[in-house]
Amino acid sequence: MNNKEYEKILLCPGCHGEIRISDKIVCGNPGCKREYNIIDDIPIMVLGQSEKVKQEIIQAKTQNKGIFNKKIFGIPYYKVDYTIKKNLYNLFGIKLPKLKDQRDYWLRRGNEYCNEFQKKGYETLEIFFQDLAIKELKKLKFNSIFEAGCGFGWNIKRFKKEFPKARVGGLDFSHTQLFNGKNKYIRDDSILLTEGDATRMPFKDNAYDVGFSLGVFMNINKKKIDKAINEMVRVCKKYIIHLEYDEDNTTDDLRKRRAFKTNIISHNYKKLYEKRGLKIIKMLTYKDFLDDYSSFMRDKRAEVNRWEQWEGPGKYILIIVKNNKSEA
Repeated sequence: MNNKEYEKILLCPGCHGEIRISDKIVCGNPGCKREYNIIDDIPIMVLGQSEKVKQEIIQAKTQNKGIFNKKIFGIPYYKVDYTIKKNLYNLFGIKLPKLKDQRDYWLRRGNEYCNEFQKKGYETLEIFFQDLAIKELKKLKFNSIFEAGCGFGWNIKRFKKEFPKARVGGLDFSHTQLFNGKNKYIRDDSILLTEGDATRMPFKDNAYDVGFSLGVFMNINKKKIDKAINEMVRVCKKYIIHLEYDEDNTTDDLRKRRAFKTNIISHNYKKLYEKRGLKIIKMLTYKDFLDDYSSFMRDKRAEVNRWEQWEGPGKYILIIVKNNKSEA
């Protein structure tokens, strides 16, 4: 772990005080003095009692019995859960409350998600959206970029390949995801991985020129989304790019298929940033890239190897926000 590089970007997520790194990470604010662990060469910048956070991580790494392994009368639990929610919605119009937080879920699912993503065909089709992001990034000038909710690092590894001179970082609240990224997928210590919450980012003001998310902010509860947006504005000096779900700009079919899901939450990103006085310099919906998507799919024979149908180009909008600080 490159302590000097991390000290350039990190701060205490509790008080925004400067930090010092040795065998642990300590907040230098006399009124705070919070301590944070370093586990598997990854700074754990999660608020909470450091020993408790450490035990949560150890437990998650040693347990591989997540939701995708459980069964009820021989039927996978996630299929039972899905069917119940779908029928409640279709038959009675009932929508269960959206999840308040998904960290515990991703701590456990992160053990297997890297392999699942690559082996079940997700990567083959999701690269369409990654390519969209790369295409837009090549039009911008920046020296640093990070991804909020980087998972095991699929996007940021590509960012480093496409923009080798840029400082690249990733933030995620799942240690198992970051561990798989660092040790199995990315294997590049120049990419700065940090464990932390997107609503309380452990980064200094203007730490990165560009902030990016793909299918992550749609997992943030509406009661917390303003905090996450504020953090993106604070941390990103020049641009913010999202590829996220917007039910007002998707297909009728996908809107219905996602309406009852408790883990997927639609946000109006255009309004969220405009009410902060920021300029939207580009917004694309599935209608704008439908022709490109059709051409892309003609060259693809592989299908996603999973029980639920592939969701197609209506999954995300692409929005690019220019931060006012970039004009200073």
